[in-house]
Amino acid sequence: MKSFKFALLAAGVTLGALATSAEAATCLTSDVSGASSCSGYVAGNIFSNGGGNPNTVTSMLSGLGFDASGIDFGALYSNTGLKLSNLGGATTLSFGGAPELFGETFIGIHWGGQGGGQSAIYKLDLTNPASVIEILGKNPGGTSNAVLFSTTPFNPGGVPEPATWALMIMGFGLVGATMRHRRAKVSFA
Repeated sequence: MKSFKFALLAAGVTLGALATSAEAATCLTSDVSGASSCSGYVAGNIFSNGGGNPNTVTSMLSGLGFDASGIDFGALYSNTGLKLSNLGGATTLSFGGAPELFGETFIGIHWGGQGGGQSAIYKLDLTNPASVIEILGKNPGGTSNAVLFSTTPFNPGGVPEPATWALMIMGFGLVGATMRHRRAKVSFA
């Protein structure tokens, strides 16, 4: 009887360890170039129109510091510029709806595979504008689809317009003329 109880206890401990290791699977920032943090893996494709889970996505984005309360997930998931489908294991992502990704950027990736695969959301801190994001993860399912939730618009500063140059030159001329006109005359008594 004691050996039966011991075997049952050993089986319970083994199953508990297996369940813990399955639950402990988390995304890695090394999956995506520029990622500073991530949330996931969550079983299945949480980014699809039909089977998506907005509550889970909102919770994951909030955990990464992004307020997702105003997102219309139906519109987002049907926008082909912001959602990439049928990636077939692609190792780069390029979102047509946002040609320049910059600063704090949030993307979701569904990694395909048996049993529906898994999904994760990544926060990227891009110090230089990028039109392509590299997938570095060696997830056996490969990339299936991706969603761009947010990026900071890139404003390079650029070269001033000709009218701005003209106005600036006139301003300098006016300041120079005023300084020349106001020279104090020195007189000796």
